[in-house]
Amino acid sequence: MNNKRRGSLPTFIWPIALVMAMLAILLLAVPEPPRAEAPVPPQLYSSSFQLIATGNRLGTYYPVGSILSKWINSQLGSEGVFKPIETNGSIDNVRLVTQGKAFLAMAESRIIKENLAENASSPLRLVWPLWNDVVHILRAPERFDPGDTFPGRSNVFLGQINSSTRRTSLEIIEAMGQYRRKTSVEIPPEAVLTSLANGHIGYAAIQAGMPNRTVSDAVLFHECSLVSLSADEIEKVVAKVSTARPVTIPAGFYGDTQLEVQTIGLPNMLIASVDTSEEAVGLVIESMLKGAAHLKLHHQAFGNIPVDPALALSIMQEVGVAVHPGTLNWIAKNSAAKQASSQGAVADE
Repeated sequence: MNNKRRGSLPTFIWPIALVMAMLAILLLAVPEPPRAEAPVPPQLYSSSFQLIATGNRLGTYYPVGSILSKWINSQLGSEGVFKPIETNGSIDNVRLVTQGKAFLAMAESRIIKENLAENASSPLRLVWPLWNDVVHILRAPERFDPGDTFPGRSNVFLGQINSSTRRTSLEIIEAMGQYRRKTSVEIPPEAVLTSLANGHIGYAAIQAGMPNRTVSDAVLFHECSLVSLSADEIEKVVAKVSTARPVTIPAGFYGDTQLEVQTIGLPNMLIASVDTSEEAVGLVIESMLKGAAHLKLHHQAFGNIPVDPALALSIMQEVGVAVHPGTLNWIAKNSAAKQASSQGAVADE
């Protein structure tokens, strides 16, 4: 009798156990709370910031976006109006502007065009042309035997998820008639150089403006080399990517040992939503062009941003995407002022 009673719960425990069981069922039924959508940190959703979506620290978007934010803030006499955010690049940035989560963004023209092709009511508008992104394909030091052709026989870094770099890398591989023998490794941008120098990856693709510090360090200090594409490969990639164009990296650009490299480039654009005020867009353009010489001292990519309104407009029209009304108004205003100034100079003569 005593042994049987030891295996059963006392009578007073049963109501407590029943309540606990019901609580457990209720807790399991509660849906998981929504998570803050990456890559925008939740604390930056505050309206006190105007966010500029940039890219990762491996490329050019992030450093240039950071410099531009500081410059505009200095012109406004404020330290916290504009704030750069690190993202995976163009695909993320287009989404953030479309969703109204970023005030400005840097994006590759091909990604912008595709978004508009898929959604005719997309709010994306071009603000100003930036520099051309150049595809740098880095090869690990010869002693690691990375393979004769990209993507090689080892692990390969093709770019981050949701980045234009990954998309372009896959298109180049297809154009070359190659196959990915290994899956693209998912590593932080800051680990790419070390992984390449140590032979943990055989190749790495970096799509960025020139010059790029990671590429320079890899070639100058880690015995890595740049891959040159053949004319046939470039022709196939250009045919596949409507906004791509052939680019030559001159011999010696990344050090004395670097040979001339044939690759491709893709135009970058500064974009905003059509809902962004015309005055705000004009302010950004005015600040950026006014400080062109100063900004170039901080990053050479600023030197490739057109300052002539007519040239900038022709580049944007060539992309085939609608230009922001604020940009059109700014160009019209400054073109008229320039024309009036020229006529005044002629009259004085």
